[in-house]
Amino acid sequence: AAVRINPLETCGSDDLAAVVAARPDVVMMSKVAYPDQVAALDGALATQERRHGIAAGSIPIVPNIESAAGLLRTGAIVAASRRVVAALVASEDMAADLGAERGRDSMELAYVRQRFLIECVAAGTVAIDCPYTFADAAGAAEDARFARRLGYRAKSAVDPAHVAALNAVLTPGAAEVAAAERLVEAFEAARAAGRDRVELDGSLVELPRYLNAKRLIARAMALAGA
Repeated sequence: AAVRINPLETCGSDDLAAVVAARPDVVMMSKVAYPDQVAALDGALATQERRHGIAAGSIPIVPNIESAAGLLRTGAIVAASRRVVAALVASEDMAADLGAERGRDSMELAYVRQRFLIECVAAGTVAIDCPYTFADAAGAAEDARFARRLGYRAKSAVDPAHVAALNAVLTPGAAEVAAAERLVEAFEAARAAGRDRVELDGSLVELPRYLNAKRLIARAMALAGA
C-alpha cells in the first residue's frame, strides 16, 4: 500500500507512527518543493522504524513534485535520501501553480513532463508521469503513448478504469519485442563481422538503438516475470 503524507505536517506525529506500524510499501510525499522536506521525513521514518522493530531504511519514499519550485529542485529532492526510489510529477496541482489552462492533450504540461524526466534520469531515479485526470480511457491511453515516447516507463492513475489502458501502452507488445530481438541479432552479427553499424529496413542501426532494443526486451521480460 502507498501512503501519501505531507512530511512538514506529520513528521514525528501520531499519524506517521500509525503509517509505519502498518508497514507501508512506500510513503508518497505530497507537494515536495525542497530537499529538506525529504531529509525530515527520512529522519522521522528512521525513528518510527526503530520503535516498531522494522529494518532501518526499509520504507521507501516517493516525492510528489507538484509546483514550479519543486520542479526546479527535482534533482536535489531525489538525492536528499537513499530512501527515494522514484518521484512523481503532478498534473492538476502543477497546472494550477503555473496558472495553465488544462486540456485533454495536456500540452500545457509538455515542458514540465520533459524537464521532470530529464531531472530524474540524470539523478538515476525512476520518473513516474503525471496522471490523466479526464474520464475517457482512450484519452488516458493517448496520454500514456506520449509519455512513453518521451521515455517514461511508469505512470500514475487517478481512475482505476484507466489502469488496463495504461498497462497496455507501457507494456511492450509481442511484435515490439520481436522487432527488438531482430534488431539486436542484426547488430550483434554486424559487430562480430567487424562493423560498427548495420542497415536494417532502410535505417542505419548504431549502438544507441541497439541499447534501447536491449532495454525494451529486458523490460518485457521483467514485466512478464521471466
